[in-house]
Amino acid sequence: MKKFRFTALAVVGCFVFFLFGRTFFAQDKFYSGKSYSDKSYGVFIGMGKEEGMKLNNYEVLVIEPSEFDKDNIEKLHEKNKKIYAYLNIGSLENYRPYYEKFKDKVLGNYENWEDEYWMDVSNKEWQNLVVDELGKNISYKGFDGFFIDNCDVYYQFQDEKTFDGLCSILNGLRKYRLDTIINGGDTFVSKCIDGKTVKEMFDGVNQECVFTSIDFENKKYGEKSAKDSEYFIQYLDKVKKDAMEVFLIEYGADDTLSKKIEKYCNDNRFHWYNARSMELK
Repeated sequence: MKKFRFTALAVVGCFVFFLFGRTFFAQDKFYSGKSYSDKSYGVFIGMGKEEGMKLNNYEVLVIEPSEFDKDNIEKLHEKNKKIYAYLNIGSLENYRPYYEKFKDKVLGNYENWEDEYWMDVSNKEWQNLVVDELGKNISYKGFDGFFIDNCDVYYQFQDEKTFDGLCSILNGLRKYRLDTIINGGDTFVSKCIDGKTVKEMFDGVNQECVFTSIDFENKKYGEKSAKDSEYFIQYLDKVKKDAMEVFLIEYGADDTLSKKIEKYCNDNRFHWYNARSMELK
């Protein structure tokens, strides 16, 4: 993935924000003031190898594994503590080398992303690809963990075969003994918490746009309404109580909002990253 990702509820929040929220800036006018998120956490999924090799002093770093080889990861470990690999298990991107093989197994279009489709995660061939090929390659390269994307497929298709398919993939990845962070996927994660199956499959959660929001139509970032933020605050409190590590990605937060996010994260011992663009470069 080389673009912004968030849950379906956050999409709704974008439109609410447009009506009631506070706009910071257009997409091509990124915030350039002081960032109150330190270098404990950084997400650079859209960054290529040349720029990626310059990253340093991060406690937790997330990158696109196809851009880096084993030697690259070894060198990055000299300057960074933990390095996670992006792994999309719930949708199919048309630029991946395995797209042609699986394009007839998709469930539908992915709103706002023309190059991506929701995947039938119950498909055994897909599960084998993710676990035995993609997961194995990530482990071989020396990554410390998986940054799992698009468990939101369960929000889109709330049936047992989709839930069980995600669980099968996550359980399968456990054999590599790497940490696992779920990006988004609040509906799926909540069901796992209720079913007391979290520790079998993952170790932490990343949530995008808890306090910030995106207006896709007008290409602007802004502050999410208090009502929409409260949903995610309550959700992350539930995650925290289940002893999971919590990460946030916000987009273009200015000084005022950054201070608010920083206090929230410090109070809860969460990590956060203030991204300047949806491309996460």
